[in-house]
Formats: sequence, C-alpha cells, structure tokens
Amino acid sequence: MSSENTAITASEFPLALFSLGLPLTYAAFSLSGFRPPSNLDAMSATVLAVLGLLLDMLRSGQRSEWPLWLTAGIPALFIGWLSFNSLEPLVRPLQAYIPLLMEVRPLIFLLVSILWITIFPLPTPEQISFWSGWLSLFICIEFTCRFFVIHQPALPNLLGTQGITGPILLAGFCATLHNSEEHWMTRMVILAGIFCSLGRDAIFGTVLILILFGPKGGLKKVLLTICVLLFTYLSLQVQDMTFINRQDLPAYWLWFTLLDLLSNNADFALYTGLHLFNPLPLNVPPSLWTIWHGQEQIWTGSEIYLFHIQPFWLHILAAWGLCGLSLFAAVFTYLYKRYPSAMMGGLITAVSICGFFSPLFFSPATALVLFPAFIAAAAPEVQSFKFE
Repeated sequence: MSSENTAITASEFPLALFSLGLPLTYAAFSLSGFRPPSNLDAMSATVLAVLGLLLDMLRSGQRSEWPLWLTAGIPALFIGWLSFNSLEPLVRPLQAYIPLLMEVRPLIFLLVSILWITIFPLPTPEQISFWSGWLSLFICIEFTCRFFVIHQPALPNLLGTQGITGPILLAGFCATLHNSEEHWMTRMVILAGIFCSLGRDAIFGTVLILILFGPKGGLKKVLLTICVLLFTYLSLQVQDMTFINRQDLPAYWLWFTLLDLLSNNADFALYTGLHLFNPLPLNVPPSLWTIWHGQEQIWTGSEIYLFHIQPFWLHILAAWGLCGLSLFAAVFTYLYKRYPSAMMGGLITAVSICGFFSPLFFSPATALVLFPAFIAAAAPEVQSFKFE
C-alpha cells in the first residue's frame, strides 16, 4: 500500500477526511467514553464546502506564501462559528422545508465534489484506494484486538457503522481494479478489511465484484469461498448465531412496513412515491425505540418522514417509486456503456448491493467518497484498463 505523495495533496483531502479522518475521530470519541456529535459528518461536509469556496476565491489571486490552514482554514472555522451562533433566527423559517432540504442532500454532496475537483486535479484511483487501505488496516487491527487480544468478539464498529465503512472500503477496492497488477497489495489489504468488518453486504458485494470483474482461476475462487464461509460464521457468532444484526432491526422493520404501505396505497405510490412533506403513517414499535433513538437522535422528536428512511434503495422506492428505481437503472446502464471499465462496473455493483442497508449518497461520509470515485472511473485513462 503506497501513495505517490508523502504528504496529503489538496485533491485527495476530501478522501482523507472521510475515509480516515472522520472514522478516527469516531474512534477517539468512543475510546474516551464520549458519544460523538450526531451531525459530525454533516459538519465536516459543511467545513469542506466552505473551505472549497474560500480556496476557489483565493485561486484567482496571487499565490500566498502563508500555509493552507491559515489562509483558508481559519476563515472557514470563523464562518462556521458565525453560522452556528448568529444565523439560527434566519434559518428558522426553513424548518417547514426540512423534508425537501433532506431530499436534495445527494445533489448538495455532488456539487461539493464538483466544486473540489474544479479547483484541484481529479483524485486518482491510487489515492482513493490508498485512503480506503488505511481505513481497512485499522479495521483489521480492531478485529484482531477484539477476537484475539481481549477475547471479546464483537462487530468492529469503533471506526463507524458498517453502513458507512462498507461503501468506503468497496470504493477503494474497486479503485484497485484499475491497473490491477500494480495495486495487488492494496487490494489484498482492503479485501482483508472488508472481511474483518464482518459486514455481510460488503462481503457479498466484494465477492460479486470479483466474480464479474476479477481474475479467473479455480484455486482463487476456492480460497475466496472459504474466507466467505469463515467470516460469515464469525459474524453470526457475535450476533448469537442469528442472521439479523440487532442494529439493523429498524431497517428490516422499515423494509417490511413500507413495502406493505406502498403495495396497499391507492394513490399509485408504488410507482410515483409517497408525499414528501407528509409524515408517514408509521409508529416505531416500543421494542425498537431505543435503537431508533440511538440512530436518529435529533430527529426522534418528530414524526417519521421520508428522510428517516436510511437504506438507499428503500428511500428511493418510498420517495420516487418504481419510476425512481428505473431512473437509477437507466443512469447506471448509461454510465457503464459510456465509460466501460472494471472500476466503473465494480462501483455500480457495490452501490447496488450496499444500497439495501446503507444510506450511500444520502450520507456525506459515503457520498463524498463515492462521487469522486465515480468521476475518477469516468476518466479516459481508467477506461483502458481491465482486470486481467
């Protein structure tokens, strides 16, 4: 696992922030016994956007001799402090539009990604895999400590939930499919991290990517099958031999209840989606309230709206119906036909699998890694490489 630069370049700063910086911050809070802020990822994305705007304004002027953290970092922190402390009365009238603002989050994160890559060079697949590799290494360390040092087997979640770390690891894994012979070591490290995360959706997505775009050979497939069986057994062991993770119970409940609601709705909601501004006719079961409150935190005081639905594909189905799913299928088909490569195909496969439980583009932690990865996969130099 290597990088072309010994220091973090500006183009890969968002990748470093969300692939490693934010997970390490979560770990620091957990190890110190404190709960991290519920909107820490959103605040990080806001600082990134403000920083990008400041750098865009500074770009046209003469290059400053002051360091980056001084010329842009301090103004960004000042603007953030001013916004949180002085502008609250100004944004209070927007509370009625919270469902709409929450629904356009993917567009906002896409614009932040585009803003950053218009200022600095497009991040390379090597940079994407480099930071995912470091995240993978820390997950492997946590897995080893839990299972073999302190002998308290549990799902590795010190660096964040599987719904966040899984897509980031898969994005880095797909990036290693570009010029694959040079990045086999990074690919092995990320593969180990995916298995050690014990996330069955991420593991299944990795296996499917390797089957569709990976190397040929019976021995490699046998070894892969053995690893899948072993780590699936470990994931069941820490969950009392059940296939359902306790933290995923609200997601399962949402899947079953919303599918029933959509199929029995008389307003063609299954095809066009539910009303954006109306609360959903759902009540959280008392047995799930503690888990729901821990996941939603600041939103538990309100009724259940569409923005409470975390699984990406279920959210699209509930908000836009089958028309929304058809639109995404058309977009993914166009992307792969227009920019054919193993990396692009792997990213589409990863999103297709992880979207059943992960928020993906509705979470800044994953969106600001996945969007640059898709843009990098569309670069001309990436399309010429296939996994051999």
